[in-house]
Amino acid sequence: MRKRIISILAAGCLCGGLLAGCGSSDSQNTSSENENRKDVSGKDFGEYSPEKPLELKLSHFAASEENQLAILANTFAEYVEEESGGSVKVTVYGGGTLGNDQESLDSVIAGTLDCAVNNTPIMSGYAQGLSVLDLPYLFEDYDDIYSFLDSEICAGMLEDFSSTGAKILGLQCVGFRNLESSKGFAETPEDLKGLKIRVTGSDVYINTWNTWGASAQTMPGNEVLTALQQGTIDGCDNVNNVCIADGYQQYAEYISVMEYAAHFNGITMNAAKFDSLTPDLQEVITSAAKKANLECTKNLESKNEEQLEEMVAGGAQKSENVDKEAFKKASQSVYEDFLKENEKGAQYYESIIELLGK
Repeated sequence: MRKRIISILAAGCLCGGLLAGCGSSDSQNTSSENENRKDVSGKDFGEYSPEKPLELKLSHFAASEENQLAILANTFAEYVEEESGGSVKVTVYGGGTLGNDQESLDSVIAGTLDCAVNNTPIMSGYAQGLSVLDLPYLFEDYDDIYSFLDSEICAGMLEDFSSTGAKILGLQCVGFRNLESSKGFAETPEDLKGLKIRVTGSDVYINTWNTWGASAQTMPGNEVLTALQQGTIDGCDNVNNVCIADGYQQYAEYISVMEYAAHFNGITMNAAKFDSLTPDLQEVITSAAKKANLECTKNLESKNEEQLEEMVAGGAQKSENVDKEAFKKASQSVYEDFLKENEKGAQYYESIIELLGK
């Protein structure tokens, strides 16, 4: 089992800096840790202190440390230790060593794992209303995304999820999903006819791609590259960060810039564990999650564009001639099915539409 203890890095190190490494000698690191830790005197952390810290296990399933799941996990761990003055230490287990997306969320709900980074399509299996975030072209730009993330609607959705046994500490947006295919570009729905496309296990995603004419396939994320290499699937959809980190463009070199769905994930924590902590300690953890989510969302806003161009420079091809209006029109039945079958999701949808002024 690969185990990595996240230590406190210099405050100026952002998400990318975490992966590149910011430390030097042990003595310098120790000095930096002490300097960056907040003064938490007067805070009530119960039985926990720098000498006897609360130790949390956090899982993510990303195979690469360049993947946005790993970056979020590491950034959160840094901020928790910093904001708590060393009274909370987070151990990050990567690469799915504590389970894939579904398994790790199950463990958080059961209380056998403290925290995980999970995708909202997986979370929606426990709170159907969250699948509203998967609807095609609901969010059209980052202005929409930031308005939603900063809204009472988002806060209410996160609070509603606590009834599952897991608390969502906050969400990050990892970008807009595009199609990577080995069979050429998909600029209209007609171009998808007969293609086997791997999608994340969301009923909305599955219905969307099937409605567009593709054959939606679901499989764990760590199996996608092999499936592309072996031709088991013809393509997959994801954000650019995941594609380049996992190497999809090696075998699915045609990238159609569809930007059809904003993809969200976030940090979950066992609700009973969270509730057992003092209010001051709860505030530290939620504050650290909020900082990490916002920082990583902003970094990915520009990083995804850079990584698209990096993939093209490496031999992939892109098409920005996607007829988005045709895909939106073809999505009408997806919306009709969703609004008819998902009562809570329909409530969220109406609130989001009002918020965004659509």
